[in-house]
Amino acid sequence: MLQRFGEQLEYSELLDKASESTDSGLRMAYVMAFAFSPYSATNNRLKKPFNPILGETFELLNEEKGVRMISEQVSHHPPISAGYCESKNYKYWSNTNVKTVFWGKSIEFKPLGVAHLIINKFNDHFVHTKAISSAENLLIGNMYVDNHGEMTFTNLTNNETGVLNLKKRGWNNKNAFEATGIIKDASGNVLYKIKARWDKFFSVCKPDNETEETMIWEKNPEIADANQQFYFTNFAMQLNYLNEDLLKKIAPTDSRLRPDQRSLEFGDKEFALEEKKRLEEKQRTTRKEREEKGIEWTPKWFKEENDELTDTKTYIYKGNYWEQREKGIFEDPVDLF
Repeated sequence: MLQRFGEQLEYSELLDKASESTDSGLRMAYVMAFAFSPYSATNNRLKKPFNPILGETFELLNEEKGVRMISEQVSHHPPISAGYCESKNYKYWSNTNVKTVFWGKSIEFKPLGVAHLIINKFNDHFVHTKAISSAENLLIGNMYVDNHGEMTFTNLTNNETGVLNLKKRGWNNKNAFEATGIIKDASGNVLYKIKARWDKFFSVCKPDNETEETMIWEKNPEIADANQQFYFTNFAMQLNYLNEDLLKKIAPTDSRLRPDQRSLEFGDKEFALEEKKRLEEKQRTTRKEREEKGIEWTPKWFKEENDELTDTKTYIYKGNYWEQREKGIFEDPVDLF
């Protein structure tokens, strides 16, 4: 789950393009496309991900994209991961706090709160909500993932707004993957109309010229034998890469150091299962020891705060991760693995 924050950056060039655009409506479109694009990675992803251990982290430093990101498992009950990324052009932060609703044949994950994004050049501060994700046909039929519901976007700097409606898949795949939306200025005038599919593309057009579309985002081609690679994209496949140089620099709590995850990647399922059980028991023992000593858990890299926009909890990056990484010394490391 922590690596999923890294996956969101596969199309980070959309935010770089937003930084280059003098058209505020198009900047909104690029931001909306960026928030929309991660859903393309959910198609056919039916395998249950590893549950992060409390205090587990994942970093991404991509010099080619000019971006760096840190995520941390900040809560165990409920399970919440927090992430923060930055480049010279933008800052982005969000968390995975959700409300889970079980409907018998399906299960829905309703995200709580908002995600924040700042485009540095224009000081645009965007906030947006996320769509509902659901696993369908849990009991009968072919199980699939669907993303649906309304995503709302607001530029707090100039009060422009955007809305994306992701349609719920119906019988015979009616409306599958489809989404429509609009972008409005502060006075409520429509600047752009949106047509999109979360598995393929995101395009916009002027309201008075709907035949002339501008393609904002297109999904990268699927890799060969994708079904043998958990339907990961090429970008996602690289996130778990670990070489000797990186091994010396990442935090001792980084997901890539998990022995169960590594064993599974190398095809040793039996040892992976044994290590998974050991880590879960170690986590329970550590939690019990903290409770007996009256020690309350606090995240190392994030601080829990109340988001005044939604009156829900949010997590703000406290800083100092990259500074400690540069020194080669992580202060007071937690023994997770």
